[in-house]
Amino acid sequence: MDNSDARASSGGLLPPEFRSRLADDVPVAEAPAAGRAFTARAFLLGAVMAAAVGAGVSYSTPYLQGSYMALGFGTVGAVLLLFALSALINPMLKWLRPAWGLERGELLLVYIMMVMASPIPTIFVSQWLSQITVPFYYATLENEWVQWLHPHIPGWMMPRDPVTQQPFYEGMGADYAVPWRAWLPVLLVWQPFIWALFLVMIAAMVILRRQWVDNERLAYPLVQVPLALAEAGERWPPLLGNRIFWLGFAIPAVWSTLHGLYSYFPDLVPFARGVDLYYQSIPIFNGTSQLMLALRFHILGYFYFLKTEIALSLWVFNLLAKVVQSVLTQLGVVSSQNLGPGHGISNPLLLHQSMGAMLVLFLGGLWAGRRQLGEVWRKAVSGDPAIDDSREMLSYRAALLMLCGGSAVLVGWLWLAGLPVWFGLGLLFLAAVLFVGFTRLVAEGGLSDGAPPAVPAGILIAAVGSSSIGAPGLVVLATTYIWTANARSFVMASCANGLKLGGVIGGGQRPLFWAMLLALFMALAAATWMLMSLGYEHGVLNLRISASKHGPYNYVQGLIRHPSELQLWGWVNTGIGALIMLGLTLARWYWARWPLHPLGYPVGPTWIMDHLWFNMFLAWLIKVLVLKYGGAELYQKSRPFFIGMILGQLTPGGIFLVVDHFSGTVGNVIFWG
Repeated sequence: MDNSDARASSGGLLPPEFRSRLADDVPVAEAPAAGRAFTARAFLLGAVMAAAVGAGVSYSTPYLQGSYMALGFGTVGAVLLLFALSALINPMLKWLRPAWGLERGELLLVYIMMVMASPIPTIFVSQWLSQITVPFYYATLENEWVQWLHPHIPGWMMPRDPVTQQPFYEGMGADYAVPWRAWLPVLLVWQPFIWALFLVMIAAMVILRRQWVDNERLAYPLVQVPLALAEAGERWPPLLGNRIFWLGFAIPAVWSTLHGLYSYFPDLVPFARGVDLYYQSIPIFNGTSQLMLALRFHILGYFYFLKTEIALSLWVFNLLAKVVQSVLTQLGVVSSQNLGPGHGISNPLLLHQSMGAMLVLFLGGLWAGRRQLGEVWRKAVSGDPAIDDSREMLSYRAALLMLCGGSAVLVGWLWLAGLPVWFGLGLLFLAAVLFVGFTRLVAEGGLSDGAPPAVPAGILIAAVGSSSIGAPGLVVLATTYIWTANARSFVMASCANGLKLGGVIGGGQRPLFWAMLLALFMALAAATWMLMSLGYEHGVLNLRISASKHGPYNYVQGLIRHPSELQLWGWVNTGIGALIMLGLTLARWYWARWPLHPLGYPVGPTWIMDHLWFNMFLAWLIKVLVLKYGGAELYQKSRPFFIGMILGQLTPGGIFLVVDHFSGTVGNVIFWG
């Protein structure tokens, strides 16, 4: 294939993934699943496990305040439950009667359902239930929310009764019954928005699946662990008989166990906290920045599955962002623009540039997949028989209708709440840019932890000025922080990984859609029940809830009192970021030896990358040495070691949550996500 053919096959903008550009483009074998997948028992078990994820995480994270089981895209709780199924429960069932054992496809279906459930409790429900009560519970004479915010909040949108809210925040003991009748109208009125959001995310991934999976062949590093755990064996997965796996497992498992025991026996294992592997920082550039050295064994393991060019790009761009920010600080180049809370990047200049890069990533991806998107359109509109969508989870017509109909519901719901239609469309576009772009980062870059660099509401306000949006619209924008701020896991990314695994299951994929919906419903119901129960028993003030609380409402109140106008420099910096991202993309396309993948640029300045860069560096360095001196053969042999590191870090965290529950211990954190 000559260069022009390669351009055509990739859509003309992004380099084709199938073209081997580096020595580490090692194919990963994905054997087809043996036996059935969409069985009644798999659906039932998946529903139960999805409810367990929803309720269990809603208990362990806010109340026990232990290790996070569903904070990031690695969906730790789902991985651990699959590990338990594969290593303990399924072998026992096979030993009792071989027909009772779950087949590989069934295990993967159950795992997909748990992955879909994972974003619901910590990232969504906890913020939803707490944020819709914040404007009324925290209203005081000093913050003047009653004067500036309350008149613009629709009566149907939030609970207003202090008799309902005070017990929820302060707790009333185990004998106090949750006042479901008072909450039910508000919970129900949010359901159209919530389900439209979920369906839009799922539909977008169905439309993009073939482009990402079949045409560009993205790596999807996060699915490598479940694929290995679900691999068919006589009784156990072959992985568990690999000594290299257990060696990798032992190193983090021993350290994590000692780390957990410190909460119980601090005098016996003082060294477990004496050298904290998580938070060691070094001042650099005359103290204008900090270099974080944070070792997380499971993060290192995930990054080992990346292409070296992507791993290199991720940690290099993080360090470059520190250099740029320090230079700007020393030169006195600062921006006083207030973009609001919740962004992954604190510096407004770098934040605008990152947003410009995300725009190029999103629009460039659409351009690269224009042929596939054209086929989707023709199949959906005219039913073109030459285009086969029978192996997709939804027909292209159903996916397109769901995408458009769900988007209309989202914009209409926001309009009824007070946000003008044009700004609702703008918000939805910015959210699509950030969520689709970051899902691509998860699928190709293997980010098991992270979040989109910007919050759509803050970018929209900066782009058009608050004066044009109006007070009711600004208050509605504050509520969008529930599903857009600190989004360290969301349904779109879970669906993308689930569809990748669905391809491994094989066969018709239509039942997978209903499995995903069932998982979301079970997780949403279980998480809502658990968090409401914990709130009225112990009080939200005493729980660890992932919510930005006052920030969004203080932000929009300030804008209502002192409206802002469009600031040209924000647009200029966004354009600079877009040009840099486009230049990086073209450099990678035209120069085969260009070392930096453009994926690292948009997320380089984010605070989460500050914590991850060292693990990326180690994974990159180890893999470069392995490929240089041992080639693809040594890389394949070393993979079980790093899968072992992942499970060895996570398993003690799950075990200690059970121990902490029965012992009454709170705050025994072994890992953060």
